[in-house]
Amino acid sequence: MPHIPGYSFGLSLGRAVREKLFSNDGMVIAHRTRGRRRYICLALKDNADACAELERILRTFPGMLSVRVSPILGSVTVTYNQSERNINALFDALSHEIAGKHAVQEETLIPTPALRAGDALNDTFRALRRNVGRFFNHTEPAFFIRMAGLGLLIYGIKCVVINGDRPAGPQLFLWGLALLARPSHPDPKPLPEPAEA
Repeated sequence: MPHIPGYSFGLSLGRAVREKLFSNDGMVIAHRTRGRRRYICLALKDNADACAELERILRTFPGMLSVRVSPILGSVTVTYNQSERNINALFDALSHEIAGKHAVQEETLIPTPALRAGDALNDTFRALRRNVGRFFNHTEPAFFIRMAGLGLLIYGIKCVVINGDRPAGPQLFLWGLALLARPSHPDPKPLPEPAEA
C-alpha cells in the first residue's frame, strides 16, 4: 500500500476515538426477564480468576438465587429475588469497578455504542460541574487566594493580548498561575525521626 501522509495518524486517531466513545468493556445486558438477567462483560472474557471472584461476591449479595459467571464468553447470569432498582445499582457498581464504565441495563433499539457515547458525555459534564463547583467553593481555605490568582491571570492575559505589555503581562500571568496552582491544603510535614540513643 502506498504511503499517504497522515493516513496512519488518521487510523490511530479513529481507533482511539472508537475505543474512548463507543467501546464498552463493562456490563452490557444480553437478556432480561423478571427475576433473571444475563450480562456480557468483555473485561471478564478469558479471565477465570476474576470470574470466580465475581461469582463468589455475587453469591453473598442478598436475594441472589443463582449465579453463573463464564470466563469463556465473559457472561454473567443471575436469578434473583430482589428489587430491579437494587440489581441495576449492583451491576452498575460492578461495571464501574471492573471496567470503569456504566452498565447498559436495558435492551433498546439504540445501539450500545451510542449509549456509551452518551454516558461518556454525561460523565464529562458531571465532572466539569463538580470541578467548577470545587474551584469556586468559598468554604475552602484557599478560596480568596484562588480568586486573586484568577484575577491576576485574567489581568495578565489582558495586558499581554490587548495592551501588548511584554514584561508586565507575562509576569502577572505567571503570578496568577502560581496562586492557582497552590494547594488548598498543604501536605503535612513528616514528623522528625527520633534520635537513637
